[in-house]
Amino acid sequence: MTSRVRFLTLLMTLTLVCCALAQETPGVLYGTWTATAGPSQVLRGLWSAAISARTPNTAQGSWTLLNDSGEVALSGTWSAKKTHSSWQGTWSARSAPGGPFSGTWDADISGTKDKTFVDMLSRTLEKEIAGSWLSGRHRGNWWLKGLKPKNAVH
Repeated sequence: MTSRVRFLTLLMTLTLVCCALAQETPGVLYGTWTATAGPSQVLRGLWSAAISARTPNTAQGSWTLLNDSGEVALSGTWSAKKTHSSWQGTWSARSAPGGPFSGTWDADISGTKDKTFVDMLSRTLEKEIAGSWLSGRHRGNWWLKGLKPKNAVH
């Protein structure tokens, strides 16, 4: 094999590998969230989700809790998986001065046409989606609203 043929073969292989990796790169969705904690406390923050076409029924992401000044008071991660009629997940965070926080969350998807997590989160661009959370004795509800990317075509 000549060096030119080897070079072209290597170039084609690298091109195919790059295309395959680009297709596997997860998309990122993001937005704002609001949650209740107890009868009168309202929490607010930001969320992001990494979505992979290879695993459409699982997802993971990050979240932040904002204080009244809009500064990050707490940040953490979350994960999710689809069951027959709901999305179920876990969340965790660690505050600088305090210990870790963790819990579970769910979203009822019965009655929706959402087949994947991307479907559910994409719906947040049109309207809020809701669910509930639990951490020890504490519980509440949450709502997500998606944000369109700044470079999106309108």
